[in-house]
Amino acid sequence: MSHAPLPDGGFLDEWAARLREVTERPVVGIMLRGSHARRAATEHSDVDLDVLVGGAPYAARRAYLARSPGRLTHVSVAARDVRSWVAHLGEPADWAFGLPVLAPARLLWADAHWRPRIDLPVLCQPAGEPQLEELIATLGKAAAARAAGDHLGVRLAAADLARLYPSVLRLANPSVRVASRRAAFAAALRLPVAPPGYRDDMLLCLGLRPGAPEQLWAAAVRLVTGALPLIRPYAAQIAGAAGPDLADALLDGRLDRYVAQLAGPPQAAPGTRPEPSPVPAPRAGEWVTVPVPDAPVTGAPTDPPPPGPARPSRLDPAIAARLRRTADGLVAAVVRQHDSGEVLMVAWMDDEALHRTLTTGRATYWSRSRREYWVKGATSGHHQYVRSVALDCDGDAVLVSVDQVGAACHTGHRTCFFEELPVTGAEAP
Repeated sequence: MSHAPLPDGGFLDEWAARLREVTERPVVGIMLRGSHARRAATEHSDVDLDVLVGGAPYAARRAYLARSPGRLTHVSVAARDVRSWVAHLGEPADWAFGLPVLAPARLLWADAHWRPRIDLPVLCQPAGEPQLEELIATLGKAAAARAAGDHLGVRLAAADLARLYPSVLRLANPSVRVASRRAAFAAALRLPVAPPGYRDDMLLCLGLRPGAPEQLWAAAVRLVTGALPLIRPYAAQIAGAAGPDLADALLDGRLDRYVAQLAGPPQAAPGTRPEPSPVPAPRAGEWVTVPVPDAPVTGAPTDPPPPGPARPSRLDPAIAARLRRTADGLVAAVVRQHDSGEVLMVAWMDDEALHRTLTTGRATYWSRSRREYWVKGATSGHHQYVRSVALDCDGDAVLVSVDQVGAACHTGHRTCFFEELPVTGAEAP
């Protein structure tokens, strides 16, 4: 697509003069923002101007349809006192899904006194606070709407929840800066550390993919449930944004139980006895690292699984057919540092853990003792970002090459293989 030229020359000179005349305060600067400043404008793009004025706090917005050669152009003018405008750059952008902003700008004109302070090639705004409290409250609103049979209410709450979600998930992800709302949305959908099915669930909740209210509700529950283990290592940031009790609830399992309470079936009418749940309630302090959407893991003991794939899985059938599993349905995963080849640890994967490892970019394993999935680093912060996965010739082991953050071993050592054993055999010739 060809881009429209920047609105240079007489068009902007004329508007700079007009704005200085019509604004109620003395103008100290005029800033071009948006697609024209990013050099991404089309013939349909608006012209976005910030008019900075002197004096006491002031804010106003004006819209114009201006005549430019051969067509009309929509000009959006936001007038603001210069001191609050500068202070505004220290606040999160309300359109950025909680992500930090680095947006190009262009100073068209400025008073000599203010020019050094406002002649900024880019406008930087910080990331938003993690809105975990608002996220949980919004899931509660969706639960209430569902219980009342209010399908529109479920859809509205699910959309609000999806807009809040990246601000929380950002805690567990590499930093990224965005320049526009479109870029922010794309970046939010591409966050590499996310629950399984994250992108599809976000699109469903936002109404960008068709779905019935019950499907939106299930997607909202999956998003919130999947986020909790990923953000648990960042409880300190949660405490700073929402207070210590919510952070403690994230750590001690109360928040998991509250979300499970919201996600349960609608409450029975007064005077009736609810049907007993076939799944035991989680005990205090227990949580699953990454829940299985179709078969939640509760931590309760179960009978040994039969040979072959023991749990539901979305693994590519072509890959699954090549696996030779143990009686527990597992293959060994040998983990190494991708650039040095250093062997870090050995763990176990079933089909679904391998699927999640391949599709999320985060090393995911099956715990034989806890009988649950776990994402390396979800509780310790020692993340493993997957660079490649290779299957051995027999199909009973995989080699996972990762970028290891911090220690791979639970003892705090870089590698689990830190104890050298004496080798006393004769040296090879």
